[in-house]
Amino acid sequence: MTILYDLELERVISKISEMDATRVLLQLPDGMRPFAVQLVSTINKATRASVFLSGDSCYGACDIDIIQARALNVDLIVHYGHTQYVGDLDVPVLYIHASIDIDVDRLVEATLPELEGYNRIGLATTVQHVHQVDEIKEKLAEKGVDGLIGGGTGVTPLDGQILGCSYRTVIAVKGDVDAYLYVGGGKFHPTGIVMSTGKPVIVANPYNGDVSMIIESDLMDIAKRRMAAISVSKEATVFGIIVSSKPGQSRLGKAEELAVKLTEAGKIPVILYMDEIRPEHVNNYTESEVLVNTACPRIAIDGISGIDRPMLTVNELEVVLGTRKWEDMWGDSYMESTV
Repeated sequence: MTILYDLELERVISKISEMDATRVLLQLPDGMRPFAVQLVSTINKATRASVFLSGDSCYGACDIDIIQARALNVDLIVHYGHTQYVGDLDVPVLYIHASIDIDVDRLVEATLPELEGYNRIGLATTVQHVHQVDEIKEKLAEKGVDGLIGGGTGVTPLDGQILGCSYRTVIAVKGDVDAYLYVGGGKFHPTGIVMSTGKPVIVANPYNGDVSMIIESDLMDIAKRRMAAISVSKEATVFGIIVSSKPGQSRLGKAEELAVKLTEAGKIPVILYMDEIRPEHVNNYTESEVLVNTACPRIAIDGISGIDRPMLTVNELEVVLGTRKWEDMWGDSYMESTV
């Protein structure tokens, strides 16, 4: 199925012309890369600017490729698929949401059987669909379902918007709803909602029409894996603390603070600085028995295939060190933003 993104080419071209930019870096998430040639060709013809494609990762707005931008001496970064996450950088960034329109009537009809028995429903989605969240609420109301949308703030500036590392909008209404309706594909984001709130999530996939549910007991395998990683780490001596160079994930200060705490606890810390956490890069540092991830918390929680040792979040390391209790962990502290 072809997904029809709103590429907002007129806005992009207008910004480039307004800035009189001659060199532009285009950053696209994986799902949008099949449109790259179309984008570059259209921008070239309209502006005469040289357009470069970033071939590195684009996991979120935390992942602005400022290093490439500096090396290429560009005047502007055009970043697709996300809202602003980090503060001002030394190269201007234009954020394009890449919105996707969905059939709201069809989606609401499909979800109604799963919504039975819940009095109030929290609504959540990604930036691609957040422009229709009010319409979804209205259509639900017509069917007698009371929907509630958490207000946008900070790194999730749009009402109802969630990120893989920030669930502030759903946490904001946690005390007022019985369950959540997540609009989008996959289990990655709804899993984060359940972990952050402990409440059921109905998942409505607008691309294939499927409707499913995730509840807290479905995440027990994750909880068991996290507890096992913590238990093993309590016996470890050498800890590799990973620091990301990505602008929205870089927490060098936190890593240095953890290194001090580990040293005080009689452990041996080593700081690994890298852009992207890959098994082939990490596994060769064989002396570290445990890895501590200070970048996006989902890297440790969801795991990376091929990493050959336990990887902890910052908060999980605090459990290892005895400054935090495991029973207080399961909730929004797991999903806290890295900035």
